[in-house]
Amino acid sequence: MKFLASGLLSVTKRGPAKLLWILLIIVLLPVCAAAQNVTVSVKNVPLEKVFAVLKQQTGYSFIWRGQTTPAMNKVSLECTNEPFTRVLGTLLDRLSLQYEITDKIVVVTKKETPATTGKEPPTMTITGQISDEKGGTLPGVTIRVKGTASGATTDAQGRFSINVPGENSVLVCSYVGFEQREVAVAGQQTLHITLKLQSASLNDLVVVGYGTQQKKNVTSSISSVKGNELAGVAVTSLDAALQGKAAGIQVVQNSGAPGDETYIRIRGNGSLFGENRPLYVIDGVPMSNLPAAQYGISGDGQRIATTNNINPNDIQSVEILKDAAAAAIYGSRGANGVILITTKRGAEGKSRFNFSMYTGVADIPKRLPVLNGEQFVTLFKESRANAGMPDDPAIVNTGRNTNWQDAIFRSAPVSNYNLSISGGSGKTSHYVSLGYLDQTGTIVGLQHFKRYNGRVNFDFAATDKLKIGVNLTGVRSINNRMDNSFSGQSVLALALIENPNDPIYNPNGTYYTDPGRHWTNPVMIANNLRFQSIVNSYIGNVFGEYSILPGLKFKTSFGFDNQQVTDDRYQSKLVNNGSAASGFVSVFTQFLWVNENTFSYTPVLKGRHKLTALLGQSAQQASVRRIGVSGNTNSTDIIQAVTGFTSLSSPIDYRSQWGLVSYFGRISYNYDDRYLLEGVARTDGSSRFGANKKYGFFPSISAGWRIINENFMKQQRFFNDLKIRASIGVTGNNEGLGSDFPSLATYSTGYNYGTEAGIAATSLSNVDLSWEATTATNLGLDVSFLNSRINVTIDAYRKLTNRLIFKLDLPYTSGFARTNGANIGQLLNKGLEISVNTDNIRGAFTWSTNFNLYFNRNKITSLPETVAGDPSSSDFTESLPGSFYTSQPTSIFRVGEPVGSFFGYRNKGVDPATGNMIYDDINKDGKITAADRVILGTAQPDFTGGLTNTFGYKGVDLSFFLYWSYGNKVYNQTRSMLERMSSYNNGDAKTLNRWTPQNTITDVPRAVFNDPTVPGSLTNGEVSQRFVEDGSFIRMKNITLGYTIPSSTLKKARISSARVYVSAQNLFLITNYSGLDPESQNQSVKNSQLGIDWAVQPQARTFLVGLNVNF
Repeated sequence: MKFLASGLLSVTKRGPAKLLWILLIIVLLPVCAAAQNVTVSVKNVPLEKVFAVLKQQTGYSFIWRGQTTPAMNKVSLECTNEPFTRVLGTLLDRLSLQYEITDKIVVVTKKETPATTGKEPPTMTITGQISDEKGGTLPGVTIRVKGTASGATTDAQGRFSINVPGENSVLVCSYVGFEQREVAVAGQQTLHITLKLQSASLNDLVVVGYGTQQKKNVTSSISSVKGNELAGVAVTSLDAALQGKAAGIQVVQNSGAPGDETYIRIRGNGSLFGENRPLYVIDGVPMSNLPAAQYGISGDGQRIATTNNINPNDIQSVEILKDAAAAAIYGSRGANGVILITTKRGAEGKSRFNFSMYTGVADIPKRLPVLNGEQFVTLFKESRANAGMPDDPAIVNTGRNTNWQDAIFRSAPVSNYNLSISGGSGKTSHYVSLGYLDQTGTIVGLQHFKRYNGRVNFDFAATDKLKIGVNLTGVRSINNRMDNSFSGQSVLALALIENPNDPIYNPNGTYYTDPGRHWTNPVMIANNLRFQSIVNSYIGNVFGEYSILPGLKFKTSFGFDNQQVTDDRYQSKLVNNGSAASGFVSVFTQFLWVNENTFSYTPVLKGRHKLTALLGQSAQQASVRRIGVSGNTNSTDIIQAVTGFTSLSSPIDYRSQWGLVSYFGRISYNYDDRYLLEGVARTDGSSRFGANKKYGFFPSISAGWRIINENFMKQQRFFNDLKIRASIGVTGNNEGLGSDFPSLATYSTGYNYGTEAGIAATSLSNVDLSWEATTATNLGLDVSFLNSRINVTIDAYRKLTNRLIFKLDLPYTSGFARTNGANIGQLLNKGLEISVNTDNIRGAFTWSTNFNLYFNRNKITSLPETVAGDPSSSDFTESLPGSFYTSQPTSIFRVGEPVGSFFGYRNKGVDPATGNMIYDDINKDGKITAADRVILGTAQPDFTGGLTNTFGYKGVDLSFFLYWSYGNKVYNQTRSMLERMSSYNNGDAKTLNRWTPQNTITDVPRAVFNDPTVPGSLTNGEVSQRFVEDGSFIRMKNITLGYTIPSSTLKKARISSARVYVSAQNLFLITNYSGLDPESQNQSVKNSQLGIDWAVQPQARTFLVGLNVNF
């Protein structure tokens, strides 16, 4: 199948040899990716040599403005993984130089120096030592005599000696990563000087789409998370590690199952039936979404997390692009936000080794209170009697009281090991890493997740103008999962409803089973139902950069994302109660390639004007295939392969292909570091849409006012930074449409005329089908004050999504059930984000705080009127998972209400006379019908937030991280199941307070088998406010105590640094929710099933011990 957008050729049918030739050719072409942090180790070398090292690592060119150049001045510099701008500032300051950065050009000029005083030569020699706040000595500190060119540096023990003009001289001490300090000599000949760690610098570089910007010049809404904040946390996905780290992003860890996907939203749900997850871009390569249910992951309720394929230890930084000004550069894929992942790179100097590991154990501390054996038998007999049914003599109290929850939960080991090597020599640099994660599930049996990962990043400066490089990562994950679906094989659900009078094992050691009595042994299911997903992932690119002229560069890259997912399900004869064993195998493959070419221009303008421009082109294409087959066998369970089955069925061979071609540009203007203006535009052409709407245009504009640099702010000393930002723009969404060609008509075979084969159309085409478009506005404020001790960022936003894509119902007279897709409907998100970072105490004892708070209001503002005779008009309802309990819907899409609204009956209590639940007659027609259902609450929280406090004292560090959610509701379907009292299932302890003739005043209805006993009447367990609970919570996500071993202790072992730590995750939870975990929800691609807890595996409490060593 060829790419449908013009101008782009398909390469998916080319052989591996041709693809290899493409890679070899592209590697000789120019591209660039700027590094944010640098590592340099040089002594007494010319300044121009240091500039060359910095250029090799960052891609920044250096220009000297002035009549003379100090390029041959000898300097020394020691820094490890420090921000580029901090290193540059410290380096040039000691030479009385200053700099300005305009995009990728560093302009170096001389500082104005005081006139010569004519004083006598130096008359005093000062000696001393410089250390940090923890007492550690600092080698390589620059000491300069203020007002002169005299200077010195500290040796390996932090000692120095310097000549000064007199006893009233002042020394200026500078060191990368520390605050500059001025020290008066005051007649002293020996000084002991302490330097304080430097707070975040406004000159730090922030990664944006296709480039970087200085933090002080950013006019869009971007949150940054450093890699060291993500490592050392026992989670399998990057998404989970981001929870609570930044405002504007909601992360819900759906369950405690290893490898399970997280629910992640940036500034709310932007689509009803389309994709809501953000776009992930790793080192310039857009990541593919791994398959959802339609690709063979059927029946277990889990999706594979795309970010499971990223090792957090390889990450340098993560930037979250939240508003249209930041995301418009990604056009039709930016409506849900963009997460840019930058991985670590090598640096000039000898190879450095880093080894990190943690190991520990996880468990589930909470149990739901259920009935014991005697209580269960009493309840069962009572329910049969109330239904007028005879007793079942097989249900008796054996006195066994099996605790089925204890039987399925276990203490589960977890361990993670990472080794990396980085360094550089001359014109090359490298970063190589290997990692292994092994996490056992907290449910007994086969539940297990393993990940093997490797990464190679390589950079080569071929000439002064040409830089090329390679990024490559390979990951293999093996996920043995539990059936977490709404079927009868959910291990946790079975453990909750299992008869406590039954044993786990027979006397002969085999599993106890009794299918005739309606229960399945959950321990047997956990050990004999295999659902394994194996993912092989390879992501990488080759890139280069060529400097055509000063300030003008050309970049090109070729990237790829190759994914293979193998699902293997085997259900033994034991699981099938002795009948034929069954199995399913599916292989999903996806290959995506992307080629991008950009020109960037940064002219050196006169006066106070600065300008940068970017112009680019992108083309990408993906090919997808899935093959699969089911089967069964009556033979032994020894051969657990589909090839050994006696019968095969349901063969699948699905193929698809899509492509995207794009043109984009960005212009940034800066006047006098006070007034900032930026415009972005992108045009995308997609094969997914109809002939009339194949191309979309996505513009944005943003502005900033740096009030701090106004003349009227020059004299004040309170504020360190003060900036106002504003933006407006349009982004799009073309993911999650259910088909790669939703604009085309669909056909089905099997419609024959006599002996002639025929086909029939099953849905209509729509040549006008187009992107979902989101118009977003943002107003932001950045404030820093009290010597940068307090840094505050506030953003207010509004996002209106138009042209929501629906499969719209059609009149029966049309001959079709629905359209394949139509643009109808609107969805609004608006909210407020607050981030506060503070340095509370500086000194030998340090204390810093990171706090964020996020408010979002979501509302459906327009839906199509149905024309298919549906009495609910423009309402869209969704049935409850496990809907064999009720035919009524659980959730609804309704104009004026948020996504994830629960829909059902209001309760008025239990009728004291009958014991039946009383439902509110909303329309007052004297009867309870579906028309009496109302909105019962929403899964959307009022606000979420995170709080991190970090303390340090002489090598000891302590940190704790709290995460909270307030105002969200949870539909507790687990409780509904346990309080139904209408079958052979065990019940919740609350059923001990059920209605009986002796207990008529209660909120728990009577027990009645096969409720309702009157056909067509409502049950006591209808979807109602009875099961809608407050899901607000505060969770201690992480608390860590660490100790950095003194360098003097490590010197003999040739170890640069070492830190040991102990950590606890999910240590405690504060909530009023009665279930196992208010954060857990049934994972679904449907927004209409948010916030439903149907026996979901809770998050585990985990205890770890870890080690991080550099040598």
